[in-house]
Amino acid sequence: MPWFRSGWWDGSARLVVLIAVMTLLPAALVLWFMSATVASDAVAAQQRIAAAYRGQLRLVRSRLDALWRAQADRLNASGDPSTEFQRLITGEVAEGAVLLDASGYVAFPWTDAAFDLAAIEMRVAAAHRLLPPARDAAVRDIADRLNDYNRHLPAGDRLRLMDDLRSLSPNVWLPTQAALQLSLDMVDAERPEPVPDVVRKTSLPDVWALTSSGRHTIGLYRTGRIESFMHDFLHQVSPEGIVFVAYPPDVAADAEAIAAGPWLPGWQLSYVPLDTTLYATSVRRQRTIYVSVALAGIAVILVGGLAGGRSVRRHLQLARLKTDLVAAASHELRTPLASMRVLVDGLLADPHVDPVKTREYLAMIAAENARLSRLIENFLTFSRLDRREQTFNLQPVEPGAVVGDAVDAIRGRLSAACALSVEIDPDAPLVLADREGLTAALSNLLDNALKYSPGDQRITVSARRDGASHVAFAVADNGIGIAPREQRRIFRRFYRVDQRLSRDTSGVGLGLSIVDLIARKHGGRVTVRSKPGAGSTFTLTVRRAA
Repeated sequence: MPWFRSGWWDGSARLVVLIAVMTLLPAALVLWFMSATVASDAVAAQQRIAAAYRGQLRLVRSRLDALWRAQADRLNASGDPSTEFQRLITGEVAEGAVLLDASGYVAFPWTDAAFDLAAIEMRVAAAHRLLPPARDAAVRDIADRLNDYNRHLPAGDRLRLMDDLRSLSPNVWLPTQAALQLSLDMVDAERPEPVPDVVRKTSLPDVWALTSSGRHTIGLYRTGRIESFMHDFLHQVSPEGIVFVAYPPDVAADAEAIAAGPWLPGWQLSYVPLDTTLYATSVRRQRTIYVSVALAGIAVILVGGLAGGRSVRRHLQLARLKTDLVAAASHELRTPLASMRVLVDGLLADPHVDPVKTREYLAMIAAENARLSRLIENFLTFSRLDRREQTFNLQPVEPGAVVGDAVDAIRGRLSAACALSVEIDPDAPLVLADREGLTAALSNLLDNALKYSPGDQRITVSARRDGASHVAFAVADNGIGIAPREQRRIFRRFYRVDQRLSRDTSGVGLGLSIVDLIARKHGGRVTVRSKPGAGSTFTLTVRRAA
């Protein structure tokens, strides 16, 4: 074909195919990634919710011990066994109870002789022969006598009379009848033994026993009563959106169930979400968002295909900056930390405390700590400035006050061989600036002068009028100087002039970047004048106040 032989395929067609591949392949990958992300997020969200519920479930289980311990305290009885039995039943502390004496024998329900058993039996027999309303009055009188546990009656006879009276009047009020029957059944079924700190299964079907903390009362509960008791407690502690449930030993629980703890052997706790559609709705909403983002991403890929080279270059530069930052920060953080660790180990290794050595080591640790603090403060300041989160309150400020604050900030790092001079022009007007921000910029310039002025250090900081509308702050040193080709780059973030100097001086290349950003925030600028081996002079110019 002519167009094929003419070389069109080698030029435009290849470019078209390359652009199509670079566009369609990322689009397909975006769709696949979004689909996988939706599925992964759905599973992750479900796992997070389940983990949160399980954590709350374990917290509830930890509170069950205190709940049953308090219930065991409520079972304590100290008075007459029969009246204490009545108190426990009518107070709904238990569904039945067996009270033991000091020797561990059953004190109630007892089988002793009664004081007025015959009289009550005669009244019951007479009531059978009466007609209403006389019968109703007789039934109420007999019920009052049977409900009065101050009348010592054998428990079996009291129950027999209650049953007889119930057959005569089914609606008669006998609050302890069922509890008395359960208690007698318990005594007949097994020898009551106190077993503390557990709700144990008894020989009676579907009946559980809890021993009082004093070990003289055994409270009896049916499974339904324990379920009701747990239901009331769990509903009080259930957070919004779920409800906790308790499963008896003979009921199969779900996969999320956990053991209820040592007080309830065989019982399990679990949770039930109240709104099962909430999760599905959230997943659908998330899927819609992801699909919309995927379509938008594909559109961006189609539009930005021709600009890929520029984007790759920019990302490579950013990656290099990040790598430089990580390397520099790692070095700057590791060095003082290692020094402090060595100093601390040296102090700990001494068998006896030497006050002089301890003070010297603490001074060195404080210096390393201050170095770390300055480094971190530079990171935070640069981050706030770069993200435009730093706000400046521009007000009229004395230039001499700013210079004084900056000198005070670095005074602790001045060596004995350093000659620092301050020159303030008396005619310098007030500047429109944020005092703390401008002090931070000037402090960074002074710190830079200290680091790159080895040996006999001579540093001058000055403030003077610069024309009719500006004031210039200058920091001059006798340091190593800066090559002309490097002077344009030193204000870039993370840039350091000489890698050999990077190993001998601290910092990550943010100080001058911070100065430049602060100068711009004040509507000013920072410049440098330097020669290699002849020192450097940095000038920070800001507007004067009106």
